[in-house]
Amino acid sequence: MQHPTSYMHMDKTNSESPQTAIAPEKIRFTDSIHPGGMWSHIMKRRTTLRIVNVDGRANVSALFFNADCFSERYNMPDTLKAQHIARLCAPYVLYSDMGRILCSIAADTMGWHDTICGVSNRTTVAEKYGTGDYQDLRNDFHRNGEDNFLIELGKYGLGRLDLVANVNFFSKVRTDATET
Repeated sequence: MQHPTSYMHMDKTNSESPQTAIAPEKIRFTDSIHPGGMWSHIMKRRTTLRIVNVDGRANVSALFFNADCFSERYNMPDTLKAQHIARLCAPYVLYSDMGRILCSIAADTMGWHDTICGVSNRTTVAEKYGTGDYQDLRNDFHRNGEDNFLIELGKYGLGRLDLVANVNFFSKVRTDATET
C-alpha cells in the first residue's frame, strides 16, 4: 500500500480580520494532521482556522455544522447556486441548509477547492490501494474519508444520516470535454 507522505498543518486563531500571515501571538492552537488522519473542533465566532498544505500534495475533506444546532449543516447546492460558482475560493462563503452563512473563505493561496466530488469510501480505497487492516499494516494503514467522517461525527452524537456534502480543500477538479 502506498500513501502520500504529505501532511496538513492547522492553526486556530482568534482574529478579527483573517489574513494569510497571522501574528504568532494570535495563534491559540496548532496541530499537524498526517495522511489518513482526522480532526474535529467546535469553533467560536470570529475564529480563523488556517489550513496549510505543507508539501503541496495533501487534501483536507471537511464537514461543516452549526455548533449550536447540529441539524443545520453545510448546503453545497445553495452555496454554489447563490454565488454562481462551481468551486470554492476566497472570498466566497459556505451557506447552511437554512440559508445562513456558516463560514467564509477569508484568504486562499490556491484559488480552487472542490465541493462536488465527495470523499473516498472503503470500495474506492480498496480498488486503489488494496485491502488490509491495522494489525497487518500498522503505520501504513489509513482509513477512507467516509469512515473518518463517521468516527468524528460519532463524537458529537451524529452518524451516517448526518453525512452531507463536504468541501475538499486543496483539490482542483477539472472536466474533460471528451468524457461523458
